[in-house]
Amino acid sequence: MSTTMEITREDLNPCTIKLTVKCTPEQVQTGFNRAYKLFSEKMRVPGFRPGHAPKKVLEPMINKQDLYNQAADEIVKSAIQAAIKQEKIEPNDSPVVEITELNEDENACAFTAKVPLRPVVELGVYKGIEVKAPAVEVTDEEIEKQLAELQKRAGKRESVTGRGVETGDMVLVNLKVEGSDDEGHNFMSVAGETFKTLDAAMLGMHAEEIKMVELTFPKDFSRTEWAGKKKKTQITIRSLSNVQLPELTDDFAKEAVGKALKSESLSELKEKLKERFTQAKQAMNDEFVQESIQEQILSASNVHVPDTMWESVANQRLREEQASAQKEGKTLEAVAQENGMTLDEFVQKWQDEAKVQVRRAVVTNKIFEEEKMKLTQEDYNQAIITMAQEVNADPRALFEYLRKHNALFEVEVRARYRRVMDFLRSNAKIVNA
Repeated sequence: MSTTMEITREDLNPCTIKLTVKCTPEQVQTGFNRAYKLFSEKMRVPGFRPGHAPKKVLEPMINKQDLYNQAADEIVKSAIQAAIKQEKIEPNDSPVVEITELNEDENACAFTAKVPLRPVVELGVYKGIEVKAPAVEVTDEEIEKQLAELQKRAGKRESVTGRGVETGDMVLVNLKVEGSDDEGHNFMSVAGETFKTLDAAMLGMHAEEIKMVELTFPKDFSRTEWAGKKKKTQITIRSLSNVQLPELTDDFAKEAVGKALKSESLSELKEKLKERFTQAKQAMNDEFVQESIQEQILSASNVHVPDTMWESVANQRLREEQASAQKEGKTLEAVAQENGMTLDEFVQKWQDEAKVQVRRAVVTNKIFEEEKMKLTQEDYNQAIITMAQEVNADPRALFEYLRKHNALFEVEVRARYRRVMDFLRSNAKIVNA
């Protein structure tokens, strides 16, 4: 009978260590004894003071699964710390543990633990990055084209939520061809005005949705290595917005266009529409620039993050996707098939996306530290306001909610990101495409 833990170490990458641990019988026995003790302190057993009922009396009164869960916590809590100390590891966060064996009768327990280390970030060039941004200028032709929509709908420019891409929407789309090891490339376009296979694939897709399709790129496509070729491509809708316009009549301009667009004349209405369309283009332009800057910095940097970080993000997103699918009476597998993927491919695509987002986040923090930035109260206030707008909530009420649930770290994350992106943009060389 072994009197020492058996530990096998595997360095999965520069930031993640996997420990496979087989506990000693004494560790297992101690863990179960502590579990019984905790249950006995909470239970009223006739004839015994709390915490003093013997094990044989307690056994039939305790749910076995509850007992094993508590015992596993007690055993792992002690064993993992001993294993980390023995291997001289300095974790950056709590390990992710999976129990592989637990048997009270045999005093056996084994588990694996992914131990996250501090992210490794070797920054490449992040100042003076050149970005070819889409034009923001709105032409008379574009205004006239939008005015034609006044016969069908009324409204205002807004980010699209609750529906998929429709013809005429402005879309920031990321295209990644199969087999490439980069993050894909971002394109700002108008749905229905790109090329046949891409227009068909984008229709109905929601913001942040991922789809795998075969695209036939036109011969004059901007990326020459794809031009004129047919490639299996991952499509990711980064953002989606539209300008919905009121009906085109003088009376409508005066009375029925809504408070924001209400005008005294058709010419005034056109000016307001032009202003809104310009704002929509500018917002999309800003997002395109930010995406391009982050893409170039990450490509030029050496970045490693612990698996536990991106796995947590991916798992959360998949849970959200599953909950959304269940509301529609669908399975996650059905959603994957609707997007041209198997379930395994669907999961893999979200994992790849999570890796990119987590790597970007650690790069942002590294730049924040390198530039010795500090957040002001105004930075925090702006982050709260932005978050409140996203969920249509009162900023003060949102702040109190986050404070109550110990979630104010999200405000700091947002504030840091905004400060860094403002810095990067101000130091970038932005030219019109």
